[in-house]
Amino acid sequence: MQLDLIDVIIIIFYFIIILLIGFFLAPVKDSKNNVEEFLLAGRKITLPLFVATLVATWYGNILGVGEFVFKSGISAWVCFGLPYYIAALLFALYLSKRIRLSNSKTIPEQINSKFGKIPAIFSSLVVLLVTTPAAYILMLGVMINLFTGWDLWISIISGTIISIVFLFTGGFKADVLTNSAQFVLMYIGFTILLIFALLTYGFDSEFLTSLPENHLKFFGGFSWQYVLAWYIIAFQTFVDPSFHQRCAAAASEKVARNGVLVSILFWMIFDFLTLSTGLYAKAFIEVDNPLLAYPIMGDTILPAFWKGIFIVAILATIMSTLDSYAFISAATIGYDIISPLKKKFQFLNNLSDDNAIKLGLVITSLFGIFIAVIIPSAIEIVFKTASIAVPGLLIPLILSYSNRYYLETNRVIQLIGLPVLVSFFWTVGKELEINNFIDSNIFTNFEPMIIGILLSLILSLIWIKRYEN
Repeated sequence: MQLDLIDVIIIIFYFIIILLIGFFLAPVKDSKNNVEEFLLAGRKITLPLFVATLVATWYGNILGVGEFVFKSGISAWVCFGLPYYIAALLFALYLSKRIRLSNSKTIPEQINSKFGKIPAIFSSLVVLLVTTPAAYILMLGVMINLFTGWDLWISIISGTIISIVFLFTGGFKADVLTNSAQFVLMYIGFTILLIFALLTYGFDSEFLTSLPENHLKFFGGFSWQYVLAWYIIAFQTFVDPSFHQRCAAAASEKVARNGVLVSILFWMIFDFLTLSTGLYAKAFIEVDNPLLAYPIMGDTILPAFWKGIFIVAILATIMSTLDSYAFISAATIGYDIISPLKKKFQFLNNLSDDNAIKLGLVITSLFGIFIAVIIPSAIEIVFKTASIAVPGLLIPLILSYSNRYYLETNRVIQLIGLPVLVSFFWTVGKELEINNFIDSNIFTNFEPMIIGILLSLILSLIWIKRYEN
C-alpha cells in the first residue's frame, strides 16, 4: 500500500488521539465500588454513548465482511446482516430490561445467581470462546502489516498492545469513550470510499454485469444449512457478553432497550456502505486475498489524505471490537474464574478483583495472538468459535432470566457441556472430511451449529421444569 506523508500523519494522529482518550479521559479512581466502576463504568452509560459503543463493538469483523462480500456478494448481507437485526430486535424486547434490572455484572455471574457455581464455571469457559479477540487481532495485524511492511507476527503483537494498553487504567469507561470516537470515524471512512467508488466507476449496467451471477443471488450458491447456521449464529447476540455488559452498564433499563433498537438502524446504514463498496471491489478491483478487499480498493481509488482517513476508519472499526472483546474476556478470566479461587489458593489472596481482570487481559491477549497466527481467516475464526459456543450457552442463559421455568443444577451443567462437546467434535470431523482424512459425508452434510442447537433443544425439552404456583 502506497501512503503519502499526509496519510502517515493522519494514521499516527489517530493512534495518539485514541491513547490520549484512553489514558487521560477515562482513568478509574479508587472508590467503594471499584469493581463496578472498572467493569461497568458505574452503570451510568447514556443513550448516545450506549449506541456508539455497541455499534462500534459489534462491527469489528470488517475485513471478514469484505472477504465475505467479495467472495459471495449480497448473500453476505443475508448471512451477516439480516439475521443480526432480527436477533438484536428480540434481544431488545426480551432481555435488555431484565439484564439492567439484574445485579449481575457478567454472564457467568448471572448463571451463578440462577443455577450455582459449577454451571457458572462451565459458562465462563464457553464465554471465553465467544469473546476471544483473535479475529480482530488478526485483522489489525494484517492492516498494520499492509502499510508498514513489518512481519505479520510483529504487526499482530504491536497492534494488540496499542489496542488494549489503556484498558489497564481506564477499564470499561476507556473502552466506551474510545469506541465513541471510533464510531464516528468508521462511518466517515466508508462514506468516503462509497463516494469515490461512485465518482470513479459510476452506477450502471456495466457494474452489475461485471459481477458473478451468484453475487446477485440471496443465497449466493450456499446450501440452506450454511445460511441457516448463520441465522442461528446470530443468536450469539443473546449470549454475547458485549450486549450484556452494555445493558448492565446503561443508566436505566429504558436506555438499554432503546439503545439496542437505535443501534439496529445504524447497523443497517453501515451494512449498506460495506455491501456497496464490497460489490464495487469485486466488479472492478483485482484482489488476490479477499480479506484485503477494502484496503486494496481504498489504495486504488482514494487520493492522498482521503486514503489516510479511510485507513483510520478500518483501524477504528477493528480496534473498537478488539479492545471490547479483550476486556470482556479479561473480565471473564479475572472476575469469574480467578477471583472465586482466591479463597482456595493463598497466593491469590492479595489480588484485588480489578487486578485479577488486568491479569486476565494479559492472558486473553496472548491466547488471541496464538489463535490469530494458527487460523489466518477472520470469517473462519468467528464461524467456528460461535458454532461451538452458542449451542451451549443460548438456552441456559435465556432460562436464567425466566420466572416460569428452571433446570436442576446437574442438568444445566450437561446442557452447557454436551452441545459444546458435540459441536466441537462435529467441527473436527468436518475438517477431517474436507481434508480427506476420513471417507464419509456425515459431518459435511450438517453444520456443527445445527447439530449442537438441536441437541440443546431436545435436552432442554426433556429436562426443563415449571415453577409450581
